[in-house]
Amino acid sequence: MDMIKVECPVDTLDLDILGFIDHNITVNVIQNNKIAEKKELHLPKQVVNVIQCKNPRCITSIEQELDQIFILTDPEKEIYRCKYCEEQQKKKHRMIR
Repeated sequence: MDMIKVECPVDTLDLDILGFIDHNITVNVIQNNKIAEKKELHLPKQVVNVIQCKNPRCITSIEQELDQIFILTDPEKEIYRCKYCEEQQKKKHRMIR
């Protein structure tokens, strides 16, 4: 079991990004040295500016200020698709060190 300690209010964290990294994470909110709340994360239905579209013909390749938006289309296989061109992006499992 790995643990990361973050000293900030939990509402300042983007839990969708943590859920995208690993949807099996449990976030424990600690107050007064006790667990006050547990948040179980899930794969987010949409991620913004986390994945970059690899399709050279995608509008996001031309319009640099456009947000990179990916929609979860297959939760079982953890597949996201670009909102604009529907380019498929499979979530890769990586070890974070």
